[in-house]
Amino acid sequence: MTEHSVGRVVRSFVDGFVGDPSSVVERLVLEPSGLSPEEMLQALAHPELAAASRAHGIQLMADFMRPEGSVYFDSIYGAFHGQREIRGWLVPTMSSISFIDFVPTMEGHLFVDGSGTAGVDEWMMVVNPAAMGLEGDPIPMGRGVSVRRYRDGWIDWSCDVYDTGTFRSDPAAGLPPAPPIDWPRDPSVPETRVRDFDFEADCARFHPTDSVYHDPIFGEFRGREAITAWMLDVMPKVGDVAFESVGPVFDDGEVFVQEWVQSAVMPDGSRVPMTRGTSVRRYRDGWTVYAADYFDTATVFSPVVVAASEACGATLTMDDVLRHRR
Repeated sequence: MTEHSVGRVVRSFVDGFVGDPSSVVERLVLEPSGLSPEEMLQALAHPELAAASRAHGIQLMADFMRPEGSVYFDSIYGAFHGQREIRGWLVPTMSSISFIDFVPTMEGHLFVDGSGTAGVDEWMMVVNPAAMGLEGDPIPMGRGVSVRRYRDGWIDWSCDVYDTGTFRSDPAAGLPPAPPIDWPRDPSVPETRVRDFDFEADCARFHPTDSVYHDPIFGEFRGREAITAWMLDVMPKVGDVAFESVGPVFDDGEVFVQEWVQSAVMPDGSRVPMTRGTSVRRYRDGWTVYAADYFDTATVFSPVVVAASEACGATLTMDDVLRHRR
C-alpha cells in the first residue's frame, strides 16, 4: 500500500466516523484495517488525521487493537484487555489530556520476528501551554517508552512504561493506586540475576565517548567512563535482584528491547515484584551507543518493596543515589 493509499484510508476513516470522537466508546471494529505495521504508524502520524482532531487519532489507535486477546498497559492505570475495554479507557483518558504532547526522543524502530512485527517508540511527555490558552515554553514531564506487537493485521500488545513517581507525589492528582506488577513471565527467556551478571564486560561494550545511559532514578550518564563508574558502584549494592522477561526479547543487531519485571529474591527463595520496566539499547559499529531503562519509581520506593530490598541484601543508600544523580 502506497503513502497515497494510507492517506485514502485515513480520509475514509475521518469522513466515515460517526459521533463525537472524544466520547464514542461503544465502537467495535471486527475487521483489520489491511495496513501493515509500518502503514499503521504512518496513518497515526498522518497530517490529515491530526487536522481532524487528536480524538480521531485516539479512536484510530483503538481501531487497530485486536477485538479479543489484545492488551494495553499504562503505568498509571494498569492493563486493559480487548478492543472494547481498551477504547473505553483510552478515549476519555487521552482526550482529557489534550494539553500533553508526546515528543519523540529517538527514532522509532520495527522488528520482524517469527510470528509478526514489534515496534518501539521512545518519547518525552511535554505540557503544551498553548493548548491551554497560555503562553510559555513547553514543559518536559518525563521520558517514556511504548512497545507494540503486531499480529495478523492487528496490534495485540501495547505497553507504555514511564515513571509515575512525580505524578503520585501530589495527592490532589487523584490517581489510582499503582497497578499490579506481578505479570506472567515468559519462560522462553532466561532471567537475568544481578549477582551473576558481568557488569564490567557490559560496560566495556559502551563507546568510549559517544555513548549515553538514561536511568529514571540516577539521570543521564555520557561516555564509557561515567557509565562504568556509576554502574560498577551501584549494581553490586542492589542485593539479590532478578529481571524476568514478560515477553520476547527483540534484538536485530541495531536495537535491543526487553520488557521485564524486577523482583527481589528473598532468602527463602520467594520473590517480591519491585517494578515493571522496559530496557532499550542501540548499537553502532559494534559499540553500545545508547541505553535507557524505563520503570516506575512509585513502586520501587513503596514500603513493601523497600522492605523486600533490605531483606534481599541491598545496601544502596540515599547517599549513593545523591552522589551519582545527574
